[in-house]
Amino acid sequence: MEVLKVGTQRPLRVRVRFVAEEAEGREEWVPPASLRVPWDQKDVWLSRQNRWDALTSDGPLNDEVVEFVAASIVFEECPMDETVSMGWNYRERGVLYVHDATALAAMLQVSEDMFASDPRSFTDGAGTLTAPWPTTLAVTPLIAKAHAEQLVAVLAQREEQSQREAVYGQYLGGRGKSGGTYISAETCAEVDRKYKPARDLVRNWCGTEAVDSFAELKALRTEVVRVGKLMEEAIRSLRDAGQVRAADHFERQLGVPLELLRNASAVRN
Repeated sequence: MEVLKVGTQRPLRVRVRFVAEEAEGREEWVPPASLRVPWDQKDVWLSRQNRWDALTSDGPLNDEVVEFVAASIVFEECPMDETVSMGWNYRERGVLYVHDATALAAMLQVSEDMFASDPRSFTDGAGTLTAPWPTTLAVTPLIAKAHAEQLVAVLAQREEQSQREAVYGQYLGGRGKSGGTYISAETCAEVDRKYKPARDLVRNWCGTEAVDSFAELKALRTEVVRVGKLMEEAIRSLRDAGQVRAADHFERQLGVPLELLRNASAVRN
């Protein structure tokens, strides 16, 4: 088509004439976005489009795919935008962008060749390697493993929050004079059922060692708070009985201010 005139109103439109013989000189106002490239650049543009279509042909179909949700958790909680990132919207969902292959390979203790193992991968002019969803699925568990301690703690927090919301619901505060929004416990529970498999998958990627270590640490902290509360009650009983010196002695031996134990207990409850 031939460009005749660029409009002056909003939204912007361009008047074009269709030059194909069967169009018989038909003219229309069209949005600029529909005019992709000049005709002499069509082959290069079509080549890029075909390459991208091939790259994304086996990507996750929607943002509810368990593996994609799990990968999203990893990249959201462990941002490494200068090293590696993942595509989110429908045109690039699940695509892996490796901005610094050397740094990523060193962190994951793998060869840089891993990131370009799929023949559809390519490197752009800025040096970023773009790889398809299967490569993302191979790399993301390694990233999760490298950040296992951080991720396991985050997953535990999300589980606790989801359990609370499944009982009490969730309130989202509004801005300014607008009122907030209450999300029912039933809706929260339904949402949690969708996301729980993804959290379980991330936890599996982290490995049993990290999961078990976090569970042991959590149990240890719980026991420390429990014993501390018993000590607090014993020290208070000694003071009430007039045994001030003994109470002071045990408080010094405890090594933790009683106020700190009270706050820890309050947070835990």
